[in-house]
Amino acid sequence: MQLLTMMMWTPFIFALSILVCASVFDFRAREVSNLVWLFAYPIGCTMTLLGLVFNLLEVGTVLVSLVASLILGFVLLCTGFYGGADVKALVFVGLTLPTLPITFNPALNVPALPLVLVIFCNSALLSLIWPLSIFILNLKDFLKGNSLFEGIKLSICEKILLLFTTRRISLEVLERGLRYFPAETVVFQEDKPTRKLLHLMKAETNLTKHQTKLKEHQELYKTGVLASPTIPTLVFFMAALVGAPFGNLIFSYNAFRNHIMPWLFCG
Repeated sequence: MQLLTMMMWTPFIFALSILVCASVFDFRAREVSNLVWLFAYPIGCTMTLLGLVFNLLEVGTVLVSLVASLILGFVLLCTGFYGGADVKALVFVGLTLPTLPITFNPALNVPALPLVLVIFCNSALLSLIWPLSIFILNLKDFLKGNSLFEGIKLSICEKILLLFTTRRISLEVLERGLRYFPAETVVFQEDKPTRKLLHLMKAETNLTKHQTKLKEHQELYKTGVLASPTIPTLVFFMAALVGAPFGNLIFSYNAFRNHIMPWLFCG
């Protein structure tokens, strides 16, 4: 019994350890060495095969998890929402953890969804905390009399969006900081360089090239450049894996209302 319990929990602990390691690399250098995945994938695959051999996993569950992670990873990579390391982490989890060994609170679990989709949904929800913190910082600057949008023409909708996604920083800070993505670029209108909002920057964008272009027109950015402070997606993915045994956050309200509330009031 102890051996089976250990075999059930080992993939979860291993996957979490790999995501912690990858998150640290991504946070410090904005890239994750392929050596991490060359080490992780064979071990994760072996664990899944052992789970099938000892009837701890079903073939259908493994296939659904793997296919779901591959399709989701492909879509996210093509649209630019995920970088290469994020997709590798997604597929790694889909391969290594087709399902959880145990659910701490069954009322919050949604078995119909592959685990990798539950983790993805939870990580997306957790990442919403970051725009709120950016908005609070911008609000504090506004109350101090600092303008976020000085020197660039924007619509009302664009200004609202930028309040939750960007900060005004100097070009020097942009060049030094690994966790800032430029939110604007330079275009020429009637042969005159003009600041223009950059609506979407893909995760794999060559930031050095983009920063060089901004520096060539640094006279436009004497009061600062709009940039998006970022936290690696892997950090939220790791946090979602930690919370996965407690269930899917998207359905937690319905679970609370339909299962927990009646139990509290009716016994």
